[in-house]
Amino acid sequence: MSTEEVLDALERYTKESTESDRETATKLGVNQLTLNTWLRRAAQPEKCVLARLAGFLRRAGYI
Repeated sequence: MSTEEVLDALERYTKESTESDRETATKLGVNQLTLNTWLRRAAQPEKCVLARLAGFLRRAGYI
């Protein structure tokens, strides 16, 4: 799974979720600024964080 695929799934999750970005970021173990940076594609998560994101999104049914 590529970084872009994970970030696309994360974007879908944040758009479809009733959670705030802050709540989502807390669930992912990052701050809200980091989450927004990823969603804008201004930065990419490190590989170890990417694996955690993919696991979260898999459990949530987005991957």
